[in-house]
Amino acid sequence: MRKLMAVTAITVALAFTAGAAFASSCPKVIKETRDAASKMKADDPKVKAVVAKLDEAQKLHDGGKHADSLKLANEAAADLKK
Repeated sequence: MRKLMAVTAITVALAFTAGAAFASSCPKVIKETRDAASKMKADDPKVKAVVAKLDEAQKLHDGGKHADSLKLANEAAADLKK
C-alpha cells in the first residue's frame, strides 16, 4: 500500500513539474520569435501571419493552456524560418 502511495505521489509531482516547464517555455519561444519577426518587414504577409499566431499563443498562455501555447508558438517560429 505504501509503495502505491509513493508511486502516486511521484506521478502527481511529475505532472505538476511538466506543467511548470510548459508555463516557462512558452513566453521564451514567443519572445524569441517576436524578436526575430521584428527584424523582418512588418508588412510581409508571412510576418503578419506569424505575429497573429504569436498573439494567439500569448492568449493561450495567459489562459493557462501552456501546452497549446507552446505548440502554437513553435509553429509560428517554424513558419518564420520557411
